[in-house]
Amino acid sequence: MHRVLLFLVACLFTTLSFGQVVYEDFESAAPSLNWNALDGSFAGIVDNPAPNAVNNSARAGSYTKSGAHAYSLLLAELPQAMDLSVNNQFSIQIYASAPTQILLKLEGPGGAVEGIRNIAVTNAWQTYTFDFSAQAANTGLTKVILFFDPGVETSADTYLFDNLVANPAGACAGTAVNPQIIDDFECQRNATYGQPGWEDIRAVANPDPSGVNTSTGVGEYTDGPGPWHALVIDYENPINLVEAGYFSIKMWAPKTGVLKFKLEGGASAPVERDAQVTTTGSWLEYGIDFSDMAGNSYRKLVFFVNAGVDSEPGDVYYLDDIKRTQAPAPAPLEDFEDGARLSWGVLNNNAALHGNYTGPLANPNPNDINDSPNVGRYVRGSSAFSTLTAFLPEGIDLSENPQLDLSVHAPTGGTSVTLQLQSPTQGAQSVTVEVPATGEWVDLNFDFSNFSSITDFERVNILFDPGATAASTWYFDNLRQGESTVDPCEGVEPIATIVDDFECQRNVPWVANADRLAVVNNPDVSLGNTSLKVGEYTDALDAWSALVAQYPQPIDLSTYNQLSVRIWSPSIVPLLFKLEGGSSPVAEVFTEVTAAGQWVRYQIDFSPAAGRDHPKLAIFFNAGQTPSSEVKYYIDDIQWRRAPYTACVVDFDVEELNVTNWSYFGNAELDGPGNFLTVPNPAPSAVNNDATVGVFREAAGGQVWAGMFADLDAPIAMPAGNKTLRMKVWMDHAAPVVLKMEQGVDGAPSSGDVFAEYNLPNQWQELTWNFSNLPDGAQYTRVTLIMDIANSPSTLRTYYFDDLVIAGESCDAVNTNEPTAVEQLRIWPNPAQDWLQIEDTAGKLNHCVIFNSLGQRVETVRFVGGAVSTQLDLAGLAPGIYVLAAYDHQGVLIANARVVKH
Repeated sequence: MHRVLLFLVACLFTTLSFGQVVYEDFESAAPSLNWNALDGSFAGIVDNPAPNAVNNSARAGSYTKSGAHAYSLLLAELPQAMDLSVNNQFSIQIYASAPTQILLKLEGPGGAVEGIRNIAVTNAWQTYTFDFSAQAANTGLTKVILFFDPGVETSADTYLFDNLVANPAGACAGTAVNPQIIDDFECQRNATYGQPGWEDIRAVANPDPSGVNTSTGVGEYTDGPGPWHALVIDYENPINLVEAGYFSIKMWAPKTGVLKFKLEGGASAPVERDAQVTTTGSWLEYGIDFSDMAGNSYRKLVFFVNAGVDSEPGDVYYLDDIKRTQAPAPAPLEDFEDGARLSWGVLNNNAALHGNYTGPLANPNPNDINDSPNVGRYVRGSSAFSTLTAFLPEGIDLSENPQLDLSVHAPTGGTSVTLQLQSPTQGAQSVTVEVPATGEWVDLNFDFSNFSSITDFERVNILFDPGATAASTWYFDNLRQGESTVDPCEGVEPIATIVDDFECQRNVPWVANADRLAVVNNPDVSLGNTSLKVGEYTDALDAWSALVAQYPQPIDLSTYNQLSVRIWSPSIVPLLFKLEGGSSPVAEVFTEVTAAGQWVRYQIDFSPAAGRDHPKLAIFFNAGQTPSSEVKYYIDDIQWRRAPYTACVVDFDVEELNVTNWSYFGNAELDGPGNFLTVPNPAPSAVNNDATVGVFREAAGGQVWAGMFADLDAPIAMPAGNKTLRMKVWMDHAAPVVLKMEQGVDGAPSSGDVFAEYNLPNQWQELTWNFSNLPDGAQYTRVTLIMDIANSPSTLRTYYFDDLVIAGESCDAVNTNEPTAVEQLRIWPNPAQDWLQIEDTAGKLNHCVIFNSLGQRVETVRFVGGAVSTQLDLAGLAPGIYVLAAYDHQGVLIANARVVKH
């Protein structure tokens, strides 16, 4: 390390000569110490080849490493033990021909102490300092040992060294090294300055102790000639960016411009990031987060002051507190302490529908959760989905901090809060959290990690008690961003058809080559696969090595028999998908990677294997070929899809036909996915007596063509003879309804708008759409629905639909249009508080689902192993009225009950 100045603060920049002990300076005819090269060779005293300001003496010692051992050493034994009581800061000057490290070790009967320093500057004398003040009481150290290039076996370079001296450590004696501080120019001088820059930085007194930096000592950096003169800090070894990837520096700048941070060195491609310097003549702190570069091999941190601009004589910058830490939490988006940071208002400025916002105002009820002086207040409007909204002037980056936290003071009866982030391209992304207590401040945590790849969020919406109608008053504060503390998979119910999505649906264990499969960040987030996490599989050096998943029972292929999987392969190779195990003959399907270097979805038809008893799924990459080296393949979204729909497509009472991924478009604040609801049938009749139906909500202020679409897990196959679709609809007025078939398979054309007239207001009516314009056998994976395409409402309108069916088929196999004999479910106690007992004395039940008052599914409980009763945990549910629906093993609703939760 160069120019490490550790003195008393009062005389920080004065050279100390009193009390110094010179152990070796090579100025006599012979060395002062009896240097002995136990490995390598000591050439004795040689002429100084390049005197400089660091070392202008005439002669120095010369040592050449052997090139045969990792720890070649040069040893000198002293006739008597060293006295470290005062002089315990050792320094040595070195002239090296290669960048490496120097290890200085003192040992003897008193034990041993050592230190290591990086050598970053070559072919120039540098001073390296070692603080051994912690050994001040040690009176048994009699040996000095030097290791040049320690740990490297093959090096055989020659090193010159001189002026091994010991000085008093001064005010910094005993200072423990803080690895987070790179250089504070006082007692934490932990940087090794390299080329260029080492000649341009020196420790001086702070010329302007004020603002964010009142330190006594700082660094004075003179910007060198040219636009890209740099200050290099050399780490010698890869920088650990996992533990501390955020770099910060305090700087006093004479000019505005760009302060560029750069990581380089090692095998990784360099990365640069800029901080804007807009203020001169005062101390400011600048920071850049490189945490996302963890895993790379960078060895150097480089600063460019006024990057890209030619320097001028006298361009002097002052630097201090260069640190490497964890990235700080972002500043609050809103805390109301200096006025409102965001421009809060109600949706569409419609106070009647969406209420009123007031703030900042005094905190009405401070507690340990929120004792800040100022908060915001919101009073709900008449709309069940009253919305408070604010524009995000700088957007929001969720890549590192995907969680939003909000302090809320809820009124009596308040149950939940929905936080939405609005994107112009991706729509509104919503997360709902239950309120654990009312009448006091609580912190709510909203996990948006599933949406962290979206980069254009421009608005935040808050819905207090969505679905309620009371004009209640809520207080809110401290909207802030941080690292996720919520398990994103908590409460996620397993989907039986998904094998593994490497996120929350990891439902079938891998049994063969599981040690070669790892969950990693998606290396190619693209339209082909927008998932953040994928599987990385390293194929073995074997022609038939396979990744095998094993079910606890034979795989049911009766309905879901199309294996879908996304694969990213570096080259075109054969693929083999195989079902095995059990007593049935194996089922094999060969195919080939169709495009290298990108995500491709493959669908494998295993319908011929329906009825067999295979419990294992095997996937072979580069099947039948022995690779010359191990190859990494990426895999994702392994799931079983159903064969094309030929009869019933949508029925909200049957699990395998419960299509809920509808996404709104042209529908104002409801735009995007996540806003679709299913609810209990509002008007059961002979036309539609189903228990559960879908809701189409049309917001005020939307487009006339506002609608929604669903991407199905299998295509709708249009039969040749009767290309019609039927669906049951309930509206409060007569209007045209549009249905469209889109995303045709193999280039099949979209249908365009197809109309049907609803003319029986306030009752269920089955409508028919004629798609005779489509080719025979055409298949479509997207259904688009537009209710009342003729009008845009002035208030929120709610319509209902159910039982989308193809041609002359029906949903009768799972649900009939006749009044269904749904039994009363046997439960107790009711009302309930913490738990509910469910009885099934007939042994018919497979699972029960509990719905809230909005028709949203909030919990599922299954009957296991033929049990005739089970218990449902209600502790996490807010007080209110719920509907409990019970289904048999075919997914048919057979019983229900209304539950009151205290």
